[in-house]
Amino acid sequence: MPRNYTPKTLVMGPARIQRIAKKLIEEAGEDRQLALETHRFFRTMVDDNPQDAAAKSLMVDSLKVAQASKNNVVKVIGLLIKMEETPKDQTTASAGNTNSVFNELDSIIHE
Repeated sequence: MPRNYTPKTLVMGPARIQRIAKKLIEEAGEDRQLALETHRFFRTMVDDNPQDAAAKSLMVDSLKVAQASKNNVVKVIGLLIKMEETPKDQTTASAGNTNSVFNELDSIIHE
């Protein structure tokens, strides 16, 4: 008869969450760099032709993407700080708190 698998360590322990956060921060940095490169590209197009409304619009959109990636990094760091401040016994006693932090991380990932 098969037995249920019970992990010896926490599935979403602090080390794993920190690795995920590090990866998110690195990806956000890459996204920001690409968005700023795109902004520079459209800025040269606007400098060559100031009447190009599409290039102006895309230039603004790329700046919005760059700013959003920066804001997401700040949110992830804020969530990590919240998790570090939460006492260990409180997180095991109330799963609602832990789930809300994971829900916030999930919403940041899927924005």
